[in-house]
Amino acid sequence: MIRWLTDLHLDHAPPEAIQRLHAALRSNASVPVILTGDISTASRLVEDLERLADAAEAAIYFVLGNHDHYGASVGTVRDQVLALNARRPEIAWLPPAGVVTLAPGTALVGVDGWADGRHGNPMTTPLVLNDDKFIRELAEQSSRAGRLAVRRALADADATRLATLLSRARESGAERILVATHVPPFPSALAAGQRIAHPHWHPLLISGATGEVLDAFARQHPEIHLDVHAGHSHAAAAVTIHPNLTVRVGGARYGRPTIQPESG
Repeated sequence: MIRWLTDLHLDHAPPEAIQRLHAALRSNASVPVILTGDISTASRLVEDLERLADAAEAAIYFVLGNHDHYGASVGTVRDQVLALNARRPEIAWLPPAGVVTLAPGTALVGVDGWADGRHGNPMTTPLVLNDDKFIRELAEQSSRAGRLAVRRALADADATRLATLLSRARESGAERILVATHVPPFPSALAAGQRIAHPHWHPLLISGATGEVLDAFARQHPEIHLDVHAGHSHAAAAVTIHPNLTVRVGGARYGRPTIQPESG
């Protein structure tokens, strides 16, 4: 059993909403918590993670979302969460945590994932995200092509890391692998009928590199079930990509951080 939270955006939440979230975590203490990104922003991320861990009284496993880097650089935020883990080992950023055994036969792995413009047309979409202004590596780029190159480099590095983690989980004997990531890996995981399903949004809301790795692994290892948990779009969705590959995207609303419904 796990508790899954995504897109909390605690920087947007009033104190009473955060208190309710902490109370909900305390009511079911000792169950591991998985966070699939956009916890808050760089200046308060560590403090927010510590408060969540204190309330949960359990291990916290998390990946970073784009908003978690706002006000800083990717490198700076990664250094912060690695230092936090050294001080509080129960709060673990998933990529360096490796393969986590949740139960016999069930493993957890995770990577942040970045929208990489491999779906839709990243050069002509009229839509932009505040990432371009608030994440240093992107803000330093003078062109859309430059920002796309940065996103793809980040996405590709995470995809390579994910392929390694999946291989290690398989070698450990896992029959089910829970994959935590921030950005949905397939366009079909965007809630149908909503505006975010329009191809204009695909370059900003889908990590094609992550999807390619998951698709290939699922095809090569039909005996292993991949259960992907993601966020980013704020629209709840569930989709079956292959009989052994399912994707769930958590719903979220600014100012109302909550625990996702979870059956596992």
